[in-house]
Amino acid sequence: MALSSHPTSRATTRPRSCVTEPIARLLLDSARQVYREYHGSVFRYLVRRVGAEDAADLTAEVFTVVWRRLDALPAAAPLPWLYAVARNTMANHRRRAGRADEAHRMLAVGTSTAGRDVGEAVAERHLVHRAWASLRESDREVLALIGWEALTVREAATVLGCSAAACSVRLMRATTRLAKALAADSGDSDSDSTTETVDRSVIGVAR
Repeated sequence: MALSSHPTSRATTRPRSCVTEPIARLLLDSARQVYREYHGSVFRYLVRRVGAEDAADLTAEVFTVVWRRLDALPAAAPLPWLYAVARNTMANHRRRAGRADEAHRMLAVGTSTAGRDVGEAVAERHLVHRAWASLRESDREVLALIGWEALTVREAATVLGCSAAACSVRLMRATTRLAKALAADSGDSDSDSTTETVDRSVIGVAR
């Protein structure tokens, strides 16, 4: 009886290993491809929010999550999903560190200064910094996703975990609040001029 049952137990375990190894290799290849294609984008997303010092470690944490949850990664549009993971990773990092919000201390206004006075450009940069810092974190994040990461409203909604319609409303309100902050700081009552400043300082930032 023992001789007849022993081969049966080996026969049931052998196919399992034969199936598992190719799947493991396939998953590893997929994870490597995602890393190669999107590491730079995720790293830049984090650099703009926490600075270069912490971005490398947080990027590694993001791709550790990717490996663990590879089956949840959307095949068609993975980047917004990766940004959502990066956003959660960054939030956990801030809670652990107990830091005040430093997400946008490296804000850079991507405007051309050709043919303009340098002092005027510096004054405008400081104006935008002050206005940006006066916004709530939720306003800064939706503006940054659209302006820095060049996401569509639908993609930004995926990162923020809300509907596209809700994201569109958040974007409109954030843009309005930034425009008001710029106008209040500069004493400019011309709404068209303020809107132009918002376009230059947010939509064209750091690209």
